[in-house]
Amino acid sequence: MDKAKIIAGVVTAVIIISMIGVYAYMHFFSHRAESLYSVGLGVEYNTHATPIWIALHDGLFRKYGLNVTNVVKFKTGLDLAAAMARGDVQVGWACLGPALMIIAKGVPVKIVAKVHNYGYALVVNPKKVRDLKDLNGKVVYAPGKGSPCYLLLLKIEDKYGVKFAAIKFMKPPAMLAALLSGEISAAAIPEHYASVAEARGMKVLLRAQDVWPNMPGSFVVVSESLLKNDPEVVKKIVAVTYAGIKELESNPSKAAEVDSQVLGIPVSVAKHSISMLQWNTTIDIKQIQEYIDFMYEHHILKVRLNASQIVVPVKP
Repeated sequence: MDKAKIIAGVVTAVIIISMIGVYAYMHFFSHRAESLYSVGLGVEYNTHATPIWIALHDGLFRKYGLNVTNVVKFKTGLDLAAAMARGDVQVGWACLGPALMIIAKGVPVKIVAKVHNYGYALVVNPKKVRDLKDLNGKVVYAPGKGSPCYLLLLKIEDKYGVKFAAIKFMKPPAMLAALLSGEISAAAIPEHYASVAEARGMKVLLRAQDVWPNMPGSFVVVSESLLKNDPEVVKKIVAVTYAGIKELESNPSKAAEVDSQVLGIPVSVAKHSISMLQWNTTIDIKQIQEYIDFMYEHHILKVRLNASQIVVPVKP
């Protein structure tokens, strides 16, 4: 066999081996992509969702075998809860009050994990309001009836003996703008809006931790069908949430930078906002039942839910 034929044979062999390698590579990653579970997420557009912003930034969903098809951002937990009620998303990170409201209406969802306590504050224009008594008989604002901020205002009335003339409703971005412009004097708003307002000269009169010890914040809420048909997926979702919280707690500076990028706020404000939340994954059924009872007693819920029947703690 001459030299030319030997070279040609070697080249042919190399080409065949290369093609087999490419096919195997593509088949492996194609199979891996197919094995990822596609999921759409509903998230509140604020620092309450910091663990999720981190998880998206770090690619944690894919690491845990989840392919995020879309992330729907909501201005309030009430909006997110309404989207779950419509079936627009199967997984949401929502504040407790709105989640309870849709469950009470018969929407088939369950609470499977906890994210944090607190994250709400009564913010005032210091030129118009010096202390709480100045709000007696005055109009204050909240995101909506049943929102944690609305409940916080009811707690303030109960605890401090003040009586607001009325609680009116605005979305958090609109409340922030109205406070800064002087259009309104007082509003109960969630983080990060409270920290933004404070950084721009407004006064935080009371925070949730001043008024309501261990006030529950956000939870992971999933459709009953997802929990029943794909419990392993729900475990992965909870695992991603916990991984995001762990990363947040170990590196708050990085968390603040991620929030700054997502929310368009200064890193310093993001860092302060994150520190105003107590990251807590322990579900307390008694605590949730007390929250339910408070909403029922104030005629926000028409039925007194049983916390043990709507909470299904999922361990990753």
